[in-house]
Amino acid sequence: MLANASGDSYRRTAGIGALCGAFAGALTGVVEVVFLWSSLGQFVPGAGGKIATFLYVAILYALFGAMMTAIGAVCWRGFSRHTRAGAIGRAHRQGRERGPEHAVTGLAFAIAGVPVIAITFAAGYAFAYGTLAGRHHIGLVIAVAMILALAAAAAAAVLTIIIARPIELGLSRAARHRRLGPILACGYAPAVAILALGCAALAIFAATTWSTLSLLSLRPMVATIGFSMLLVPGTWAARATVAAVARRWPPGPAFWPRRIILAAAILVAVAIVLVLGGMDPVRKAATTGKTSLAEILTATLRRAVDVDGDGFSPILGGGDCDDFTAEVHPGGIEVPGDGLDQNCVGGDPSTTHSASDVGFAAIPAAIPKDLNVILITIDTLRADHLGTYGYDRPTSPNLDALGKRSTVFANAWAHAPSTRYSIPAILTGRYPLAVIYDYSVWWPGLSPENTTIAEIMQGRGRVTGAITNYRYFDRKRHMDQGFAFYDNTNQRLHRATPGKGPEETHGSSSRAQSDKAIAFVTAHAGAPFFLWVHYYDPHFGYERHPGFPDFGDRDVDRYDQEIRYTDHHIGRLLSALTHLGIAGRTAIVVTGDHGEGFGEHGINLHGYDLYAAQTRVPLIIHVPGIAPKRIAMPAGHVDILPTLANLVGARPSAEMMGHSLLGVMTGAVAPDPHRLVFQQLSYENHHEMRAAAGKRCHIIYNVSPDTSWELYRIDIDPAETRDVISDPGPCAGARGALEAWYDQSELPAGAAAALLAERPAIAHPIHVAFGDEVVLLGVDLPTAPVSRGQSFAVTYTFAATGTLSGNWKVFAHFESPQGGRFLGDHAPPRPFSWWKKGQFIRYSHTQTVPKNARPGDYSLWLGLFEKSARRPASSHDVVIRDDRAKVGTITVK
Repeated sequence: MLANASGDSYRRTAGIGALCGAFAGALTGVVEVVFLWSSLGQFVPGAGGKIATFLYVAILYALFGAMMTAIGAVCWRGFSRHTRAGAIGRAHRQGRERGPEHAVTGLAFAIAGVPVIAITFAAGYAFAYGTLAGRHHIGLVIAVAMILALAAAAAAAVLTIIIARPIELGLSRAARHRRLGPILACGYAPAVAILALGCAALAIFAATTWSTLSLLSLRPMVATIGFSMLLVPGTWAARATVAAVARRWPPGPAFWPRRIILAAAILVAVAIVLVLGGMDPVRKAATTGKTSLAEILTATLRRAVDVDGDGFSPILGGGDCDDFTAEVHPGGIEVPGDGLDQNCVGGDPSTTHSASDVGFAAIPAAIPKDLNVILITIDTLRADHLGTYGYDRPTSPNLDALGKRSTVFANAWAHAPSTRYSIPAILTGRYPLAVIYDYSVWWPGLSPENTTIAEIMQGRGRVTGAITNYRYFDRKRHMDQGFAFYDNTNQRLHRATPGKGPEETHGSSSRAQSDKAIAFVTAHAGAPFFLWVHYYDPHFGYERHPGFPDFGDRDVDRYDQEIRYTDHHIGRLLSALTHLGIAGRTAIVVTGDHGEGFGEHGINLHGYDLYAAQTRVPLIIHVPGIAPKRIAMPAGHVDILPTLANLVGARPSAEMMGHSLLGVMTGAVAPDPHRLVFQQLSYENHHEMRAAAGKRCHIIYNVSPDTSWELYRIDIDPAETRDVISDPGPCAGARGALEAWYDQSELPAGAAAALLAERPAIAHPIHVAFGDEVVLLGVDLPTAPVSRGQSFAVTYTFAATGTLSGNWKVFAHFESPQGGRFLGDHAPPRPFSWWKKGQFIRYSHTQTVPKNARPGDYSLWLGLFEKSARRPASSHDVVIRDDRAKVGTITVK
């Protein structure tokens, strides 16, 4: 009997908790969707779609709210009934019944504890940041941080006990008051005090850190707080509902209808979520920057359905087109001609990508033979904030004047939304994910295997110089490749904000950049030169510049003033060319490396999205001897290198992934009205996007984590306010074009050449087995000493003894006995998943010795890895340690 009573008690608690959470969750969803109702039109313009989104979010929140609060209520009941803490709570309630003066202990601890904990941990954080911010030993940082956290917790506990005692005495006296007593003795008083003080602490924290918090998505936190607050009225509603149900179906023979109704309600709710969430417009409206917890909760449901364990789901936009084959999922590695569509888009590619014609045109006689070239890149510059692109504010008088005597590409696009990937694309003429990177440094640098625009200019007799101004351009990232003069000292003028990443800096450098640029062109006015100047000031944070037009106090207003300030100093450089008498033989290219968001699509700043706000940039090309014009044909950053190479008489190369624009600039070639500029975004291996932009269409493929397609008619909707993927009209072919390019772009360059027809001759054969699928047959290293800062080739020869599924890479560490080390980890040009038993693979990988490497002998330790896993290594020929093989030695001098 007691057991049955206990079970009924827990069932009742679970039922009330579930109803409470369902009410609170549904109401949270309702409030959120109503608040964002008008903004849902980007994906669901009609009332029906908005109502479907409304239902999806409300029911999704209700389901998760019911589950979480039911579990929480049962756990709390068990905790309070069967633990010492529960006994103390019951004693507290009994004490409250004896007199209010005995019920204020918890309230005193709440009043003392919240501010003490907040202040103690704030002080601990400040001390830890000042002590650990510059440390590079991750183990030391973690250990010290843990010790400081424990110390802060201990200090907070002691201080709370000390401070709570006088507060308790004061409250005990106040509790004797006829009116105050019942309030202070209320069982909810400590919780109310904690909530009120916690909100006050959060408000103070938000006020002092708002410049950072305003950049973050706070909606999940706000929705969670709202849900928590709604649990109180939810509890009342749940108790009333349970009482009404009990009256209608009292315990006894009619108990089963309640269970049937409950099960049916859950099944219907789940079915509605799956059906509505399976509709792309509804799910995108609910999860793409519009609501808060909906994105997290949808992802949670997706993760619950992943049969093959590949991290992708077939439901709710998971995109897995075959949930029974782990190698098949969005972002999967394509194996051409195997009959499988590994990446679930575009079918099975059958051939490798062939280099296309880069479109070099004849150089008109009117263009000077000794042409100077200046490349100006402006950080974070949106095209639609310049007058020459239709902006109504006077942000760019000098660039507008330049545009009137130049070729202006009205539809120019960055291939990525960040400096990290855009600048390499500009410098190498390769798509961002096709650039060969040096991953031995944070924020990867350029590998010497790339051919840069500066190297091309050097080869055509130009004196090359670069004037940059940010830590990303440190020489260790090899942006200086091909530049005889490279000056990044103005990076000191942009100060990082303590505790923040690269998204915010303070300081100004446009004046100093132009000063250095003017000095360079003055010094080299008598000989042809190539100069790259990067202007950084429009990047966040936006700062005021006295003496320049004040457009207002909003972020976008200060951003516009930053553009005006930068434009002024670019104007000084352009005037200097005229003053020196070399303007008539100087070509000028101006572009932005990416754009900036100001709330479009609910997004601020840049870096993680391919919308026009983040990727539509200006491209102004002035060439003496070419008449000014405006060209609507789309152009991209990869077109800059072949265009300038064409201008100075260099030869086209298969490495160039863009197209020379010289022909359309001179009129020798008709602009291609159907051309597309392709875009790529890869962030932390879980945020993948691809896109294609034309004259009228911008299509975006969200590869992961939420697989979906978006399409915008940018010819009639340049702000991209309405997704028309379900009604593409004249953009119907855009998706197929992007799918085909995406498949081809994912095929690694050099994959075909790495496959040998038969076993090759090997000068120094070895045999190292990595699992049952791969055997290393030989490694060719340079025999002569290699200088610090020098590059060298390492040639690897493998035999495939099986197929190694997954995204395995080569682990290559050069280590000296004295503790020096540099890395050469890489993926082979022919992915391991392509290898088949009996094949032989040989390829070379370029390695650079760091300039700060210690002289001496370095052993090459080789292995295979995928994330934290390594393939087992075995050999009778070489030393094996921790599944790494010692396969050779080089000498660094």
